[in-house]
Amino acid sequence: MTDNPTAESAFGGSPSHDPFQAAKASALKAAEELRAAAAQKASEFRSAAEARAQQFRQSAEQKASDLKEKAGELADQTFTEVRVRYDDLRAEAEKFAREKPLQALLTAFGIGFVVGAILRR
Repeated sequence: MTDNPTAESAFGGSPSHDPFQAAKASALKAAEELRAAAAQKASEFRSAAEARAQQFRQSAEQKASDLKEKAGELADQTFTEVRVRYDDLRAEAEKFAREKPLQALLTAFGIGFVVGAILRR
């Protein structure tokens, strides 16, 4: 073999134009481009997933806030209704006690006796 750079290699081609080296370089370049494209798509997918998760989180927070507000309104409404019923019942009990004091006293004694018997057990 000679030291001449233009001399042919053992396979019949010049060393600078080795088909295996060219194929290898081409495959490495294609693999690098594929890896870069895959990384880009993964980044895009990650960004889209994060944006979607943020939308879900905001939607859930809004719905939770709405439910909390509705629960508060319902609690206020229920409390108001209970207070009105209590006031009506109290007024009715006072009226009954003024009209029939002996019956009211015996009724209170009977209820107290029954509650006391239940609590002793």
